[in-house]
Amino acid sequence: MELYRHYLNDELAKRCEKNSAYSLRAFAKALEIDAGTLSKLLNGTQPLSFKMAEKILPKLELTPAQQTQFFQSLAQTQGVRKLQRIQGPLKLSERQYKGDDLSIEYYRVIADWYHIALMEMTYLKNFRPDPRYLAQELGIGITEAKLAIERLIGLGLLEKKNGKIVKTNEKLSTTDRHLTTPALRKNQKQFLEKAIHSLENDPLEERSHTNMTMAINSSKIETAKKMIREFQMALCNYLESGNRDRVFNLSIALYPVQKKKE
Repeated sequence: MELYRHYLNDELAKRCEKNSAYSLRAFAKALEIDAGTLSKLLNGTQPLSFKMAEKILPKLELTPAQQTQFFQSLAQTQGVRKLQRIQGPLKLSERQYKGDDLSIEYYRVIADWYHIALMEMTYLKNFRPDPRYLAQELGIGITEAKLAIERLIGLGLLEKKNGKIVKTNEKLSTTDRHLTTPALRKNQKQFLEKAIHSLENDPLEERSHTNMTMAINSSKIETAKKMIREFQMALCNYLESGNRDRVFNLSIALYPVQKKKE
């Protein structure tokens, strides 16, 4: 089986494992392609075009390296000798972190929640750049904590200063949507899972889980998204003032519960 087909089949299998009711038709809808076309792609009776590959790739949870392998496999299948002809995602393996470019390490920082949490912990008085301490505080593995520190320092997001590790002024960039879309999707899923864990394990005094269902004018969605961003920044500025003693996450979700008419 071609590697790109393997990635497609593997993604469908993962989604079915999480939801026994998940179907090929649901997968096709998520990829925004016809279900019959997807079926042919999965069983190899129809070749995948580069144009369609560029359309569906951001919707798959693949790392930059896997995205490169995906396109290389597709190129080999179609007999393309010079991979340099292929624009866009195929060139990921040649990228280095420069300004807004996204390397594999940079992708991991965006995709895995604990990197941002670790950076925010540097503002706490009791912060220690000890992997064992960080692993215990964040509930991750010691190796994960160690690699995260090294990764953040390597990308210039953290630096060693006067015997301490501090956060720099370097900002995470999400301008390369082709890469950041799957990274941010993975990140959002992780925080949704952590929200469920908090709902079941943290005392009410330390958390706030609320929701509101409403009939709306959907033409106002873009304005609503802007208002949400402004609210988040205002609340962030308020909560960050004074002595910082603990790291929290704020997640706000606005989404349709009614199916969209085709």
